[in-house]
Amino acid sequence: MKHKKSATLTVSAVAFVAALLVDLYMIIAYPSKLNIIIAISLIVVIDTYFLVDSILSLVDDIASINIDKQNELTKVQKGIYSVAKREEISRSENISSIIDTLTNMKNENAQLMNDLLEQDKVINKLQIKKNMDNTTQVVNSNEKLAMLIAKMATANAKSSDEAIEILNDICKELEKRSDGTGNKDYSHLRVMKTNVD
Repeated sequence: MKHKKSATLTVSAVAFVAALLVDLYMIIAYPSKLNIIIAISLIVVIDTYFLVDSILSLVDDIASINIDKQNELTKVQKGIYSVAKREEISRSENISSIIDTLTNMKNENAQLMNDLLEQDKVINKLQIKKNMDNTTQVVNSNEKLAMLIAKMATANAKSSDEAIEILNDICKELEKRSDGTGNKDYSHLRVMKTNVD
């Protein structure tokens, strides 16, 4: 269609130029042949109409093509804007979701930190109580040990006194027997009692 209009425009232009040149030639060369000059002038006018019509039609086609291209460009721009808007909304929703997730994680971390601090306090209290119990047990155990040692010392002192008495009795017996037979002195074997309070 476009080639046909272009061809029509070319033919009209060539015919217009040819008719105009022939008309001018006839006016200059044969001014008396008025019928032919009028006929050729009529052809020039008709050809001018077709030429102008072809030019206007071509301009309309070009304008229509430009409008179509403009419409397509507008559609493309609207599509791009729509896609960009959707992407922006999606990105905003994603960012909002990420912010919500981060806020939840921050709150959970704060809660976990508080729980850990509470558990640390409880563990410290239990450790202090355990240490106090251990200290009390050690003190009680030391007191028991001290009492046992005191009892053992008392028992040792008693048995030591009894052993000393037995040794001294043996020394006395030896002295008695030696007085009858010989003069041996066993006093160095005697052991003196130690005073134990």
